[in-house]
Amino acid sequence: MNKPDGVVLHFRNVTELSEADLSKILSIRNELPVRNNMYTSHQIGAEEHKSWVDGLRSSPDRKFFSVEHGGKIVGAAGLSAINSAHKRADWAFYISQAVQGRGIGSALEQQFLDLVFSTFDIEKLNCEVIEFNEKVIAMHERFGFLREGFRRDHVIRDGRKYGAVLLGITKAEWESRK
Repeated sequence: MNKPDGVVLHFRNVTELSEADLSKILSIRNELPVRNNMYTSHQIGAEEHKSWVDGLRSSPDRKFFSVEHGGKIVGAAGLSAINSAHKRADWAFYISQAVQGRGIGSALEQQFLDLVFSTFDIEKLNCEVIEFNEKVIAMHERFGFLREGFRRDHVIRDGRKYGAVLLGITKAEWESRK
């Protein structure tokens, strides 16, 4: 695994974010390259965003964090479907187009996995990636995620159906790679 050197990120829980911070996250969520790789690709309005944030703040099975670099919000990462009985969760992230290609995505993955496995009682982390997002699939695999399945015809974009690649990594697998 190539460890990104020199890129230090900070994660802040959604409960610590100001309205200006939340507005920046909405702006990043609405960037076309970000939306195109999410399951819902429409422009997100202020009310929809507020409802989503309220849901994050009140849900015991989700955790959401801003991703900051150089004092600025450059993306976000989150856990969902947190299952304490089975010690597993799903995760997803996105970063602004403005910082793509600078090692931020790799640093985010490494540092977020460290955070999750050291802070939360999670033994398995899962993710889904739309099949056309080959760069992110490859990045997850570089960090030790294994392909565990494929959901056929899972997302419809512009009248075309795409599958989703299912990936997972265990805490033990992550710890053995460090």
